Amino acid sequence: MIAIDSMMVCLDLSDIDETLVKFTRSMCERLPVRKVYFVHNIRTSELSDDFRDVFGDVDLGSEIEASIADTVTENFANAADYEILVSEEPNTEVIMADLVKRYNVKLTLLGKRMSDKSTGALGTKLLRILPCSVLVFPETASFDISHVLTPIDFSAASEHALRLSKSLVAQLNLDLEIMHVYKLPTQYFPLISEEKAINKAEEVVKGKFKDLQKRHPEIAGVPYTLVRAAGKSVADRISIQLQKGKHGLLVLGLKGNNPIPSLSLGSVPTKLYNMDIAVPIWMVYSEEVIK
Repeated sequence: MIAIDSMMVCLDLSDIDETLVKFTRSMCERLPVRKVYFVHNIRTSELSDDFRDVFGDVDLGSEIEASIADTVTENFANAADYEILVSEEPNTEVIMADLVKRYNVKLTLLGKRMSDKSTGALGTKLLRILPCSVLVFPETASFDISHVLTPIDFSAASEHALRLSKSLVAQLNLDLEIMHVYKLPTQYFPLISEEKAINKAEEVVKGKFKDLQKRHPEIAGVPYTLVRAAGKSVADRISIQLQKGKHGLLVLGLKGNNPIPSLSLGSVPTKLYNMDIAVPIWMVYSEEVIK
């Protein structure tokens, strides 16, 4: 069963905050969440001298905390125990990572605007540095989640994502689809038959999937889709599958086996985050990876 001891919700004082707070309430009503931290950091480096000249020694932290409290009171309705944390630090991603460690946060909720409204630079930095699983909620996403898509590459990380997905669909009575995107070494065509190469590749992958079913009998009967990349990236194929299947949630496993944090996220999650996908993306680390 999925139970979240502590969850962090990152707010930026924009119109997406209300949506994030409402979605957090929806999660707390459907999953056991013990504590929620609504957080915002005032980047002191962005406070110009003009601001200080106009507003003087105003207690900006208290004003922002009061504003967030109004939003939470109106939209969260005491769905779980919560606390509002407002900090004043020059580096937002560093203080957020510190909060994750300090409060043993298991899941962080990030809002995401479409690319014509934001570069998403801060979100990408947070994804790379936060030592916990992250749920990205696009501004155009729906709260109504009935179908879950979990891409796998047969790594330990994707198996962890699969286990989480299976628990999630069991708790919330959702539908789950598994997919795998495979690539062919096209540089060897026409030296070898493309048709034979496809048949062989699919035979190998189906064998891996049978082995996966043996290790995880709970996924027996779960629909499985095998997709050839065929000139597109893995992220592109996942995005297309999301649209075709009308899925409401994407679950991705994060490896995190690189000792350099900025390189541990992986290209597929990064590309998917930077796409205008109207579906929440749950990027999950296993406890072993986080430790």
